[in-house]
Amino acid sequence: MKTLIIGGTSLFGQYLAERLTAAGEALAATKLPTEKLPENLEGNQKIAWSDVDIMDPLTIVEVLKKVRPQVIYNFAVQNSVSYAWRNPGATVDVNVIGALNLLDAVRQLDYKPTVLLAGSGEEYGRMPFSAMPQGEDKKPNPGNIFAASKVCQTMMAQIYCRAYGMQLILVRTFNETGPGQSGRFVVSNFCRQFARIEKKQAEPVLQVGNLAIQRDFTDVRDLVRAFALLAEKGRPGEIYNAGRGQATPIAKVLDILQERTGITVQVEAMGDRIRPVDTPIFEADVTKIYNDTGWKAEIPLEQTVQDMLDYWRARV
Repeated sequence: MKTLIIGGTSLFGQYLAERLTAAGEALAATKLPTEKLPENLEGNQKIAWSDVDIMDPLTIVEVLKKVRPQVIYNFAVQNSVSYAWRNPGATVDVNVIGALNLLDAVRQLDYKPTVLLAGSGEEYGRMPFSAMPQGEDKKPNPGNIFAASKVCQTMMAQIYCRAYGMQLILVRTFNETGPGQSGRFVVSNFCRQFARIEKKQAEPVLQVGNLAIQRDFTDVRDLVRAFALLAEKGRPGEIYNAGRGQATPIAKVLDILQERTGITVQVEAMGDRIRPVDTPIFEADVTKIYNDTGWKAEIPLEQTVQDMLDYWRARV
């Protein structure tokens, strides 16, 4: 089976490529012309790389014609809410126009590959605690530009699916995290700060945003397993939540790190880490994905945090 990962240098792309090639599968992947290959994928002879900018429709068409994939995963996205507040135009460009470029390129093929599009639990927006967990039947209510861009992607994909019979699968991931994640994201940021404190590069003061909000943190290694199962067993045109199914206060991540390092830190709230509009809780209803694929998250949050701490210990 020919597989194409668009956005192969992303966190999802890297872990999915590792998983598929470890199982013996050869695949194609794309990166931006300016990007370097990740260290963990350098020298992997089972991956054929192409330079593709999702904002350039012609390069997408070219790589699709060259590879003729049976399965396409699109991870060429801007997936940071905080970045979206600062750069709304760039977020809409990549997540909306970029997704549209891919959908229309696939439409032009003389066959119908399976395409998995990564959305977000942020699409559900602000809901009361009584509405948890969030099921796929909940009406989207985006509360930020990133979420709105993902809702737009979902709507466009459903239109293409109905109009052209395309084999599109939509997955809404909930707060993915794991070793190698950018320090822009909260768990990775906390782990990096603790690693610096351990090495006496910083005082025992943790800069934080809102510790009270609750998020459905899910290990990226679990999520790429969900993607592979959805590509095999998912129903075209359907939306699937992929998450742990249990919300955790961000303060618990701080507690885990203090316990694992033996360091007690002073908490310093930083205004630039607090979003203009935030949602108190995200928690996924994962009944549908379990019923259709048998998938559920398996890696405990404590293990994820430990692995991320070790990742930053080796790099700060």
